[in-house]
Amino acid sequence: MAENHLIIGLGGTGGKVLKAFRKRLWSEFSDEERAKLPIGFVYVDSTDEMMKPGDVTFRVHGQDASFTNSEFVNIKGVDLDTVFKNPSGFPGLKGFIGDPEVMQKTIGSVGAAAGQKRKAGRILFGGSVQSYLDTLSTQYTKVKEISNDSPVTIHIFTGLAGGTGSGSIIDIIAQTRKKFPTVIDNARTSGADILVYCMTPEINPPAGCEAGRYHANGYAALAELNALLVKKYKPHDVTGMSDRIDVPTKKIANGVFVYSNINEHGKVIDSHKQLPLVAADFAYSRIFLENNDNTQDFMRSYSFENIDDHLFENNEKAKEGQIDIVRSKTFGSFGIKRVIIPEEEIVEYFTYSFGQQALLQIRYNNWNDDLGFRETPANIDFNSFVKEKEQLERWHLTNKHLMLDKPILKSDERKFTGFADYWNSVIPNWTELARTDKLPLNKLEQCCIEGYEKLFRKAGVKNFFEGKTQAKEEHANEIAEQIEMYMFDQWQTGDLSLHNLTQLIDKLIESVEARRKEFDGKISQWNQSIDQLENARSLNQLEWANVGLISGDIFGKKKKILQQHSTIMNQIYLKKTEVEGLQFGVAVLAVLSTKLNALRGRIEKFVNIVNEALDDVEKQIGARCQDTGTMDLQEAIIRYYDKDAVVKFTKEVIRDKKRQVNIASAFREEIIKQIGNEQTFARANVTISSDTILQILDTLIREKSIAIHDEILIENNEKLINRSILEQLNEQFHSEDDLKKFAKDLIKQSGVFATFNATEINRAVKNNPVPAIGTSVFKKLILINLPKIEGNENVQKFADKLKKALMESVSGNVIVKVDTNGLRKNEITISNITYCFPLRAINDLAFLKEKYDYLVSNPNEARQNRTVLHTEGMGDTLPDLFIPDEMPPWKIRELYTPYLIAAYALGFVKYADKEDGTGKSAWGTISVNRLGEEVLNPIADKFTEIPFKSELFTEEYGEELRENAESEIKANYLHKNKRAELVKKVQSLYKEVILPEYNNNKGNEDCKFFANCAEKAMDLIEKI
Repeated sequence: MAENHLIIGLGGTGGKVLKAFRKRLWSEFSDEERAKLPIGFVYVDSTDEMMKPGDVTFRVHGQDASFTNSEFVNIKGVDLDTVFKNPSGFPGLKGFIGDPEVMQKTIGSVGAAAGQKRKAGRILFGGSVQSYLDTLSTQYTKVKEISNDSPVTIHIFTGLAGGTGSGSIIDIIAQTRKKFPTVIDNARTSGADILVYCMTPEINPPAGCEAGRYHANGYAALAELNALLVKKYKPHDVTGMSDRIDVPTKKIANGVFVYSNINEHGKVIDSHKQLPLVAADFAYSRIFLENNDNTQDFMRSYSFENIDDHLFENNEKAKEGQIDIVRSKTFGSFGIKRVIIPEEEIVEYFTYSFGQQALLQIRYNNWNDDLGFRETPANIDFNSFVKEKEQLERWHLTNKHLMLDKPILKSDERKFTGFADYWNSVIPNWTELARTDKLPLNKLEQCCIEGYEKLFRKAGVKNFFEGKTQAKEEHANEIAEQIEMYMFDQWQTGDLSLHNLTQLIDKLIESVEARRKEFDGKISQWNQSIDQLENARSLNQLEWANVGLISGDIFGKKKKILQQHSTIMNQIYLKKTEVEGLQFGVAVLAVLSTKLNALRGRIEKFVNIVNEALDDVEKQIGARCQDTGTMDLQEAIIRYYDKDAVVKFTKEVIRDKKRQVNIASAFREEIIKQIGNEQTFARANVTISSDTILQILDTLIREKSIAIHDEILIENNEKLINRSILEQLNEQFHSEDDLKKFAKDLIKQSGVFATFNATEINRAVKNNPVPAIGTSVFKKLILINLPKIEGNENVQKFADKLKKALMESVSGNVIVKVDTNGLRKNEITISNITYCFPLRAINDLAFLKEKYDYLVSNPNEARQNRTVLHTEGMGDTLPDLFIPDEMPPWKIRELYTPYLIAAYALGFVKYADKEDGTGKSAWGTISVNRLGEEVLNPIADKFTEIPFKSELFTEEYGEELRENAESEIKANYLHKNKRAELVKKVQSLYKEVILPEYNNNKGNEDCKFFANCAEKAMDLIEKI
C-alpha cells in the first residue's frame, strides 16, 4: 500500500477499535512488513487504562501490539481545578468557559471518561490540544517518510455516549482540518480526507454504562456534528491562536459514519467486544483494498466524493430564493461481513492444545497412550532414592561429607585427607619415635595431643572445625546448590517433572531432619566410646608400669604394650575428630534444612507460574473453536470450517508421543534459553512468568503446530488451514440452487450497523429537491471481495458462479461491485455502505432526542444540563435535526389571525379589485409593482374566509405577516397617537366587515374567534 493513513481513537470506544485494528495488523504482518506500512496511530484518552505495561490482551503471536507512548495523548494530565482558577493560562478555553467559577460549579467533580460530561471532555482536550497536535505531526511525518507521498486519509473513531470522545470530537475534527486545511485533490497529490466513525449510544446500554447522560450526550454530539458540517457551528479555537475555526474548505470532514450495535436486519452484537472488531475490520478492509476498476466506486463512496451535488439539506422555512443550509447529508453507516476459514483461531487452538501438553509434561510428566500427558502425577519412590549412595555422593550429602571427613567445598578439594587416613599415617610414626624415649607411652600421648591440637589439617581439630562451623552457611549453600543443580538438570532433560521435584525436595528435607537427629545420637555414642577408650588407655599405662617393676621387658612385653597403646590412641583421636565432625554436621544440617525449605519455596513458586500458565491455556483453548463449525449468516464474521476435523486432528497429534515429547523438549529448551546461564529456580522465577510462557507458546509452539499440520495433512481437501475459502465452498455447494440460496441469504443478512426510518428517508422537504432514493438520498453500495484464484480451473469456475449469484441477489437501487483480487485466500468480504442521508433518517435519533429533551426541559436543571451536554453554548442555536411537524390549520389560524387583522390596519391587506377583467373584488395582500402601483394578490372573497378556507393562509404566509407587521409598527408607529389610529382601524374592521359577514351574529363561534383575535391584534399594536 502506498496511501498514508492516520487512525485516531478517542476515549474508550475509539481505543477499543484501534486495539482491534492493531491486533489484526500484528497478526497479518511481520515486524519488517509493518515497518513499511504508512499507517500511524494516535490514541487520545482521559485514562491510561489501555497503556498498562505487559497487558496480555494486546499480545499477538507472542508480540506486544500495545500503544507506544509516542502514540498516546493523555488529556487527563490537565487538572480542571487549575484551569478554572487560572483561566488566563488557557486562552483557548476562555471563549467557551465563560465565568470559570460558575462553570466549575456546573461541571462539578470529574471522574473517569470525563465523568460522562461532554463539556468536561472538551476542557480536558483543550488543555492538552498541543500534545495532540504534536503527536499528530509526529505520526504524519512517520507515514510520509515511509510512503514518500503527502496525501493522507485520517480515520477518527469515537463513541458519542461518554465524556472524553464525545466531548472532544468537535475539536479533534476542527483542529485536524485546521492542520490539514484541504481535502485530497482529484490528482491525489496533496490534502487530507477526514472520515469520522461515531458509535451512537445503544438503546439498551450494557450494565454500568448509563450515568444519566448516556443517550442525551449522543443527541447533543450529533446535533453539534451536523452543525459543524454545515458550518452553523464554528467552534472556538482551543489552541488560543485564533478566535474561531472557520476553514475555507466546504468539507471540514468528508463524512461521518454513524453506527450502533444493531444492524439494519435487527442483528444485535456485543458493543464492547464484537462491535469494535466490526469497525476495525471495515476500516482495515478499506485501507488495504487494492485500487482498481472494481473498487473505485467503493472508495469514492467511502470518502463521500460522489455526492457533491447532494451534500446538504436546505432550511424548509427559508424564504424563496434564500439558501440556508441546516442539515448535512454527509452521513453514512457501514457494515461488513467476512466469510472466513478462521485460520488464526484454528492455529491458536492447535498451539494452546499442544502447549498444554508441553506444560503438563514439565508439570507432571505422566504419559498415557490414550490421553497424552495427563494432569495427574506419576508416583516415584523418592524415599529410597534420597538414601542411595550414588545420589548422596553427587550432592555431597554422605556422612563423610557432612562431617568434613571428605571436603564439601570445591576449594577444599585435595587440601586434606580423611580422618582415618590422617591418624593412620601419623600415629605409627609417632609410635616409632616414642620407642627410644624413656617414657614411650607418655611421649606418644604428647605427640597425639599436639597432633590433635595443632597439626591436624594445619590447624588442629578444634580450630579447624571452629573455622568451618563459622562457614557452615557456605557449606550448606554448596550442598543446596548441588541438589538444585541436579534437580534443575533432571527437570531440564525431562526426566523429572516439577511435581517430582517437589516430591524429591520434600523427601530430602525429611531425610536431612532425620540425619540431624541421627548425628546428635552418634555424638552421644561416640563420647561414650571415647570414655571407654580412655579407660583402656589408663589400664595400658598401668600395665606398662607393672611390667617394668616386676621383671623388665620380658619377652618383648613392653613392645606389645606400646603397640597396643598406639592402637588405643588412634581410636581415641579418630573418635574425637569424628565427634567434632558430627557436631559440624549437625550445624550444617540445620542450615541446610532452611536452605532446602527455601529451595522448595522457589520450586513451588515456579510451579505456581506453570499452573497459572496452564489455567490461562485452558481458558484460551475454551475460547477457540467452540462453535458448531457451521455458518451462521447473521454473524458479522461468518466462520466456515470443519470443527470436528479440527478437534479430531488435535487429539490424534496429542496422542502421538514422539511429537509431544519433541514439542515438550523444544518448549523446555526455550524456557532454559530465557532463563540464561544461571540455571536456578530463583533465576527462573525472575525471568519466567505465565506471560513469558504464553509468549513461547505463541511463537515456538505456533510454528511447530503449523509444521505438524503441514506434515500430516498433505492433500488440499484434508487441510484445515492455509487453503482457499472458495475451494472449500466449492466442495460444499455442488448444486447451483444451493449456491444461489447461499448467495441470497448472505446478501440479505449483510447490512450496515444502523436502522433507518423509511418515512424520513422518503420525506419531501420544502426548499429541497424531491428525494430520489439511490441518487440524491440514501445511496447504497456493496463491494464483494473474493480471493484471487490462480491455476485452479474448477475453483475459478466456482468463483464466477458465486460472483454471478451474489450480484443477482441484490435488489433495488443498490450498486454492487465484485472484486476478484483479494489478497487473503481464506476470506470473502462483503462491505456495505449506506450514505448520503440526514441524521433524521436514523431510527434511534428520535429516542436519543427524547432523552435529551427530558434533561434540557427540566425547569430546575435545564440550564446546567445544557451547559454540560454541549461543548459550547446551550445548544439552542444549533439547527434542528428533525423537520418540525407542519402546523395544523387551527394552530395557524390561532397564531396568525391577529397578525392578519393588524396587517389590515397597516394597509398590507385590503379589499380591492381583482383586476382580472371580471370587475369583482377580493381580499388579499397588497404589493407594489415596478411602476409604483399597488397590486392585489387575491386570497379570499370574504375577509373571514381567509383563515378558514384559503389554502394560501399557511404558516409561511403568517410568518410573513408577522415580520412585516412588527417591522412596520416598530419603524413608523412609535407614537401612541399613531398606534391609536391603528386600533381604531381594527375596531372598524370588526364592526364593518367581520360582523356583517356573520350577519351580526355575535354568538357565532367563528365570530367570537375573530372578536378574540381582534383584541389580540390591538394588544400587539399597543405593546410592540
